[in-house]
Amino acid sequence: MYLSDRSIRLLALGLVVFAYLQVFTGLYYMSELGIALFAGLAVKFLQDLGKRIEIRDLISFMSVLQWIIGPVMAYNILPYDELYYMAVPENVYMDFVVPVCYFMVLGLYLPLKDERIVNHDDIPPLKVYLNEHPYLGYILAGIGLAAGFATKSLPSSLTFLMFLVTNLQYVGVYMILFSDSRFKWLVFAGILGLASSAAILEGMFGEVLQWLMLSFLIIAMVTKIPMWAKIALVSFGIFATMLVQSTKEEYRLATWYASNTKTNSEIYKEIIMVRLSNPSSIFSPGSMANMAARLNQGWIIARIMGHIPEKQPFVRGETIKTALYASLLPRFLAPSKAKAGGHANFERFTGTVLPETTSMDISLVGEGYANFGLLGGMAFIFFISLLYNWVIVYVVSLSKNNPTLILWIPFLFFQVMKAETDFATVINYLTKAAIITFLTFYITKKILDQK
Repeated sequence: MYLSDRSIRLLALGLVVFAYLQVFTGLYYMSELGIALFAGLAVKFLQDLGKRIEIRDLISFMSVLQWIIGPVMAYNILPYDELYYMAVPENVYMDFVVPVCYFMVLGLYLPLKDERIVNHDDIPPLKVYLNEHPYLGYILAGIGLAAGFATKSLPSSLTFLMFLVTNLQYVGVYMILFSDSRFKWLVFAGILGLASSAAILEGMFGEVLQWLMLSFLIIAMVTKIPMWAKIALVSFGIFATMLVQSTKEEYRLATWYASNTKTNSEIYKEIIMVRLSNPSSIFSPGSMANMAARLNQGWIIARIMGHIPEKQPFVRGETIKTALYASLLPRFLAPSKAKAGGHANFERFTGTVLPETTSMDISLVGEGYANFGLLGGMAFIFFISLLYNWVIVYVVSLSKNNPTLILWIPFLFFQVMKAETDFATVINYLTKAAIITFLTFYITKKILDQK
């Protein structure tokens, strides 16, 4: 983020928000600085929509939302929660996490050499290329769909590979959206409809919601929507997320733990219709408290800060080295390598036992603290964010000769952008996704005889 007129305005907005909170609230000053940061990021996110494909906005916005805004609510608004309580005082938590988030933003937006941002100048060559190769998007979308249907019949050792290949459907549909295809919106609706149906059948909604957020960046760029439409769509997205969150527990109880003669789709339709017929239930105190608790990833970080180093010493880079080793070798060559998912790390670093079927990640912030403590954790997040920044800038620079590469950025950062992911998940996904991207480009170049 350059020190432009807009950057100065965003900094001024943050200062105004901080000053207002200082005068009119009794919040801890570090919490106020965190809210001020969130306000600036939210405005930047809205301003960039439709003008840039800027995934850094989404990464920083979602991280600060879950690491700061959720915990501020837990400390100051929400009732005490026996499961998701904050294990350390607000000043202890915020004195670490708020500076971490500022370092994260600095690392993400620090100007790098030859930095370019995906904007409208990148669209004409992209459209030219896609109209010269009108079937490329359909091929990738077809491969992704086929992989999704084939996954259940393949060995579990191939699950992650097939997960990556399945996500090619979104890269394909983004290409179709930027082409002149008459069927592009129909194809987009079909892909998202199938993904939503699969989410309903499995009772797992996180991935489809995440792809909807990423797709929003693309759709805004394709349609060039005005500010009022951005605000309306973001508001609708928040409402839709709250609607889905309010149904998850009831739906899972009806489909996972009870016998029923109705199909999963019929059950979910009934639950949704009940919610829509009484919208106030979505905003009931119980639903709002549940939503806020799920929004708050800080309870895990606080649990780690309360456990380390009092009951266990800092591990000084152990999990980082293990994750790097695991990311370089496929599982069939190293069957005992670390698994992403966080069950073992969660129990080890929080001191909290999880059910066997439950897995929670400790987040990069929690892992940074568990390894390196306060100052080391801040430095860890800064360098991780700088890595993300470099990857994005490098991909965009390569798009000068390969214009479709800009549409692979959501694919590359799908798992990376989640605030709850640990380092093993981040580095494993980013490495494998980069390999899939390279192989797909190599193969398509051969097929299309591209220079």
